Amino acid sequence: MRSNLGGRRLSWLLMALATTLLVEATQVMHRPDRYKEKPNSFPMETNVKINTIQRRALQAGGKVSMAYFTSWGIYGPNFQPTDIISSTLTHVLYSFADIDSTTNTIKLTDSYADETKMFPGDSSSEPGHNLYGNLKQLYLIKMKQRNFKVLLSIGGWTNSQAGHFNFVTNPSARTAFVNSAVQMIEDYGFDGIDLDWEYPTSKEQGQGFADLFTALRTAFNNLQTRKSDSTRYIISSAMSLVPSNYQLLNIPQLNAAIDYWNFMAYDFSGPWSTTTENQANVYGGQGTGLSSDAAVTGFKSLGASVDKIVLGMPLYGRGFDNTNGLHQPYSGGGPGTIDPGVYSYKALPFVGSQIYENSTDISSYSYDAAKKEFITYDTPNIVKMKANYIKSKGLAGSMFWELSTDKVGSASLVGTVASNLGGLDQTLNHLYFPNSKWDNIRNNMGQGTPSPTNSPPPTSSSSTPAPTPTAGKCTGISAWDASTVYTTNMQVTYGGDLWIASWWNQNMVPGGPAVAWKDNGPC
Repeated sequence: MRSNLGGRRLSWLLMALATTLLVEATQVMHRPDRYKEKPNSFPMETNVKINTIQRRALQAGGKVSMAYFTSWGIYGPNFQPTDIISSTLTHVLYSFADIDSTTNTIKLTDSYADETKMFPGDSSSEPGHNLYGNLKQLYLIKMKQRNFKVLLSIGGWTNSQAGHFNFVTNPSARTAFVNSAVQMIEDYGFDGIDLDWEYPTSKEQGQGFADLFTALRTAFNNLQTRKSDSTRYIISSAMSLVPSNYQLLNIPQLNAAIDYWNFMAYDFSGPWSTTTENQANVYGGQGTGLSSDAAVTGFKSLGASVDKIVLGMPLYGRGFDNTNGLHQPYSGGGPGTIDPGVYSYKALPFVGSQIYENSTDISSYSYDAAKKEFITYDTPNIVKMKANYIKSKGLAGSMFWELSTDKVGSASLVGTVASNLGGLDQTLNHLYFPNSKWDNIRNNMGQGTPSPTNSPPPTSSSSTPAPTPTAGKCTGISAWDASTVYTTNMQVTYGGDLWIASWWNQNMVPGGPAVAWKDNGPC
């Protein structure tokens, strides 16, 4: 008995040590010091050998597909909003805004990137007080693809360390923050906000965080009612999976207000670790005490709705140098692509490396035995298994940090997961912001004031039936249907005319105030 008890105590001690070490996890979510410099480049292996370590049988619905788009990505990484493959996404989290420590209100952090950078098609000679920069470009994507939502993400690792979330324990400060959140939505055309606080350090702060979410939900519901929107405004939050962090939260109260628990299911290992370990494993994690599945179980036991949980995945690798492989000592992490020890997924694997995929733990890494270089990151095969995990557990969907480091084409992790989720969320975004301070947001980029989301078709006071289309250019074109999803340039007949879709839309009547259709004349 003593021996058995001693073994359990040792296990508990090791788990506690691992958890303590991982309090630093997810610090990757910040603006790098060298963000305006061109990223480091490395020779990439194009004919890599993949080693399957263990195999887990895959088990056999619109899901959300989220990803962070960073304001600084337009600089050194040269990743522009126009580079986003929007068809693979339902939500973009625009990061990061901050909190003014004097007024407790939300503030943007790079006016050039956010509001003034001129992109092709922009003109400073346009009349009016207009929004440009990344935020205009994201709004244009919203107009073209009506299930594409944009959330303003507030916080991140750096802003969190500066104590900018300490206001949550002050009721009047919470009110100021909530009012500014509503105004940010109205001014910039956001569909909601995402809070990334890393992390509350006391029960008092955890309760203040929950009280903030309750106030936000009330304010957002009131905004929805005032504007006659049938689509709610979204609240999400990036969540640490370290139990000592999330156990400080009032999970039931948060769950009542939140739309999505965005699990930061990465950075389980890093330069704070004593040995090389996987950074984003779904199961296992004996060396770190962390796994995504354990966090799903933990949050659920504390009152979180599983169908609100979004599984985060890394678009980067954590490097460990001078090591003999997994679970081994190391020294250093290499120069990284921009941050030391952090490598963009699109640069991996390095020449000379082999890939090792563990389909039991659902994790992967590359290793170069000659250089003794170990990098833990997700491969396309592994994220397919994660997509299957999302479906089998009934989770809400996927999330990625961050878009500028993904590959393109069939090797894209975002695209791979999106195509394996079994259908994406089709909830409409918001394009009705009559109170914006920007003229081009108010007038829908010059296309006229839009209507609230899901506005019903107007009823006619006349009983005269619409003309029946005659043979000609409308031959073979279906009549408009309120339940059908239409994409750009699709054609319908309505009221005797031929109509062409201006962007993704559903339940938007041709000729209605939303200007979702172009009238191509009588049939």
